[in-house]
Amino acid sequence: MLYTPADGGIVRWVSGDVYRVLASAEDGAGAIGFIEGQVPVGAGPLPHIHERTDESFFLLSGTIAFLGGEKTITAEPGAFVHVPRGTLHRFMNVGDAEARMLFFFTPGGPELMFLHGGDKPEPGSAPVIWDAERTAEAMAAVADINPDLVYRTELDYLFKPEGGRPSI
Repeated sequence: MLYTPADGGIVRWVSGDVYRVLASAEDGAGAIGFIEGQVPVGAGPLPHIHERTDESFFLLSGTIAFLGGEKTITAEPGAFVHVPRGTLHRFMNVGDAEARMLFFFTPGGPELMFLHGGDKPEPGSAPVIWDAERTAEAMAAVADINPDLVYRTELDYLFKPEGGRPSI
């Protein structure tokens, strides 16, 4: 059994978002990576693929645009989004308030980039939205653990969110 108390988990800033990793591949058999995310307006990761891992999201609050393959949808609170392994995807908060969501990887693995390549929170500061250069730095920091994360920034033109900041 794995137990993470209400005030537990490890918080990291990634792509301008605040993520609390509640379970990771390092916690046991590697069956799941489970994260609570707070996504500021305009924030979210660049386009990427997980080759060995499915990723699923449950939106608690806010409005998030999701790219899956070549299709962009807009999700509202209560929505569930599943991205099968091998599918290009990204998301962005296109609403007017911070969004909150739960998401998980099966099996676990990509959350290791958050833990080992993410920014440690700095009291009194806000997370910075990552550009391609900062994303590459994070990936270089975790290259030896192979977190099943392949960024495809050249395909960002496929992401067509309604509202929010323009794609990077």
